[in-house]
Amino acid sequence: MPKRRETEATRRRRAQLAKYRQAVAIRVKRQSLRIGPLLASCKAKKVALEARNFQAALRLVKDLRDCSDEACLQSLIGEISSLSVTAPLLRRTLIPKVLREVSARFPNVREQVTPIIAKWRAVYAQEEQRVADRQHQAPRRRPTSSSGSSSSSSSSSTPEVVRMPQKPGPSRRALKQRRITFFLR
Repeated sequence: MPKRRETEATRRRRAQLAKYRQAVAIRVKRQSLRIGPLLASCKAKKVALEARNFQAALRLVKDLRDCSDEACLQSLIGEISSLSVTAPLLRRTLIPKVLREVSARFPNVREQVTPIIAKWRAVYAQEEQRVADRQHQAPRRRPTSSSGSSSSSSSSSTPEVVRMPQKPGPSRRALKQRRITFFLR
């Protein structure tokens, strides 16, 4: 089949479109270069905030252990409730356990402490579930399709096996959840 002749106008139009696509690509590349430092600064801010929260939580744990009367605990509750917590912070400081132990000595404050600990328990369970979901989402390999129909090519290539990640059953999950949230009690 004979190839169609390209006119001068078609050639100019294609060149114009190619230049436009190149300009767009250059603009996108410049903009994406700005994202790296932005993400790095956001990560640094997050790490600094987590470090400050960890130090505040350690100080609160120390203050809770030194707390000898109900007025002292009342003064700490506002600061405790405004503390931004994460699962690693709760695990490393054991602040829920200390708070529950201290509040057991003062029954009048217990009704203020219970919602705080319930909120922390929910935050902890949510973050642990997010981590577990990430671990279960293993990269899946796609089976390769052979386009050749000859017997030599189909016998030499073996199909890849795609394995789905195994999720624990409800009994294992319940045991794990009990183990995870033990320190919150």
